Amino acid sequence: MNASIRDVCRTVGRGVGLSLCLLAAPTAAAQTRVAQTPGAQTRPAGPTTQAAAEQTALARGRVLLAEFYAVKLDGLWQAFTPEVRAQWGTLADFRAYREAGVQTFGAQRQQVGERTLTRDGETFYVRSATFQRDPTTVWALVIGFTGPRVSTFVILREGETGNDPVAGLSPRWPGWL
Repeated sequence: MNASIRDVCRTVGRGVGLSLCLLAAPTAAAQTRVAQTPGAQTRPAGPTTQAAAEQTALARGRVLLAEFYAVKLDGLWQAFTPEVRAQWGTLADFRAYREAGVQTFGAQRQQVGERTLTRDGETFYVRSATFQRDPTTVWALVIGFTGPRVSTFVILREGETGNDPVAGLSPRWPGWL
């Protein structure tokens, strides 16, 4: 797992109780977020390349997660880099994973928050949510973009982190979405 993904997973793993911050020692760029939960601060006025990338990640992340939730996986699969595809195996494997998640956890029950950040040239969209059949666990769904490609796709329980590029592939990760 590269350092930026590890940082994001480690800090997402700090959980909801620590104000959903993504970086333990955020850079000035990471402190200005494009999207957060309602009532939170927004990015100061003035377009920047980072702001544009985070706006794109926000919009595209929402669309890709909607498709993921609906088990419409072809577009997401096509957006994956070869490295992300290799982590999941085949499209059939990825589809089986998602279908098992639907059976186990049900639909998204509540969106707890969403946010974006840019780290080491990768722009991340993170959605925190609970699901119908497990309403007490908050899950972080992390999509990282490098240009138009999905260079990170990680699902983990907030408050947990792992060494796996895709949280959940190791037997020590009992829950999947």
